[in-house]
Amino acid sequence: MPCKSTTIFSIPVELAQRILTFCHPWDVASFSRSSHLAYNLVYHPTDQYLWRQLFLAYPFDNPLKLLEYRRKANLRCPTVLNWKTNLISRLRAQLIASNPSSSESDILSAITLFISIVHSVAPPFESKSSVDDSYDLQWLITVFRTSRILDHSFSSTEVTRLQSQLRSYLALSLDDNRDLKTRNRLKERRNKSRGFVYDLRNYNSENNWGPYFSDGNINWVHVEHLINVVLMNLDELPGAWTNTRPPLGLSATRPYSAPGSYQAHDWAGVEGTWRRYVCFMDYRDLFAFNYSDLADGPRHPRFFEDPRFREATRLIEVKLRLLPTAQRTRFYNQIIDGESPLAELYPPLYFVGSSKGVNGNEAVVEGFVQMAKDGKPRWQFMSIYDNSPQWSSNGVQIGEVGSGMGVVGVWTTTIHDQGDPVGPFWLWKVEDDSPEHVMEYT
Repeated sequence: MPCKSTTIFSIPVELAQRILTFCHPWDVASFSRSSHLAYNLVYHPTDQYLWRQLFLAYPFDNPLKLLEYRRKANLRCPTVLNWKTNLISRLRAQLIASNPSSSESDILSAITLFISIVHSVAPPFESKSSVDDSYDLQWLITVFRTSRILDHSFSSTEVTRLQSQLRSYLALSLDDNRDLKTRNRLKERRNKSRGFVYDLRNYNSENNWGPYFSDGNINWVHVEHLINVVLMNLDELPGAWTNTRPPLGLSATRPYSAPGSYQAHDWAGVEGTWRRYVCFMDYRDLFAFNYSDLADGPRHPRFFEDPRFREATRLIEVKLRLLPTAQRTRFYNQIIDGESPLAELYPPLYFVGSSKGVNGNEAVVEGFVQMAKDGKPRWQFMSIYDNSPQWSSNGVQIGEVGSGMGVVGVWTTTIHDQGDPVGPFWLWKVEDDSPEHVMEYT
C-alpha cells in the first residue's frame, strides 16, 4: 500500500507558520507564489505571529521597546503594530536602494523610510556604551554600504535634501576607505563644502543667519556642508587632536546617547560640560573669496586649492547651566519658526555659562534651546566679552534630543553687518570630569 504524502498544508496552520519563521523573508515570499494556499497562508494569516517572528528574526529592533519609551515620555504612540507592513516596506526600500534603475519617486519613498527608521530607534536603555547594538541602524549601514543611493545625483530637490539629511547623520563615517580615489573625491567635496559655507550670500535675516530656509525648516544641504568642513579640517590636524572628536555615525544620533542625566526640567541635557570646534578663514581670504576674481572667482571652489590658503580650527571648552524661564537671557527672543506642538513637553530652556579658549580667552555664554515645529531642537546663543555681545551662534541638533553627535551650526557676529565673518561650529557634550582640552590650529 503506497504511503500517503504529507504537505505543509496538511499540518496545522500554526505549525506551518512556525516552520516558515525559520526561513528568510525572501524565501517566504517565493513560497507564497507557489499556490493560492501558500499565498493565503503567508499574506492572509489570522494573526500577526508569522510576520512578527520574521521581523524580529531578520533581525530588526523590537518596536515594543520604542513604544515603551514613548509612553513613558508621554509621546504619541500607534495603537497597533502592523508587523507585515513594516517588514515589507523595509525590504522594498532595500531593493529600491540597490537598483540603479529605480525611479526618483521610489528613491524618495525609500530615503524617507530610512530617515524615519533613524528617528524611531529607542534610546540606549542599558548604558551609553551600548549605543551600537541597534539592529535597525546596523541594517541601514549595510544598505548604505552596499548601494549607491546616497552618492547618485537626482533632479528632485526633495530627494537631494533628504540625501543630505542622511549624509549629515552619517557624518563621513562610511568614508573610511581612504584610498587615492576616495581621497580625491573627499578633496573635491571639501572644496565644494567650503565654497558653500563661506559664501556670504547664504546668510541673511530670512534664514536667521543659520542653516535654515526662510520658513524656519532646516536646510540639510547647508548642514551637510558645515559637517564636511569641520570633519575634514580635523583630519589634517596633528596627534593631540586625534582623540578629541564628536561621536559620529548613526548610533550617535540616538536620543539621550550623550553623557549626562535627562530630566523634565532639562530635557535637552543642557547642564554640564561641552566641547566646541569653530573653524574660520582669515578675513582677507574670506573677502577675496567672496568679492575678488582670484581663482576664477568670485566664489569659485578652486580658491581653496591654493597651497597658501589656510583655515583655522579652534577647540573651546563650554560649561552651561539652566536659568529659570523668568530669568531668560537678555539678548534673545524665541526662535523664528513658531511654537512647536511639543512645547508642553519640551518648553524653551534658557541657559548661561562660560566659553574658554586658548590663552585663557574666556567669554560669557547666554542662549536658549527650543523644540521647533519639525521636532528638531534648535540652539541659539551668544558669546559675550566685557558685557558686550560679540558672536552669535545658531545650530541644529543632529539626530534626536540629547544625541551624542550634538549640535552643528553657524557662528557670525551679533551685528550682522554685510560682509561680517562667518564659519561652522560643532558643539557636543562630554563627561563633566573630562580633562580640560583647549587648542588652536592655523
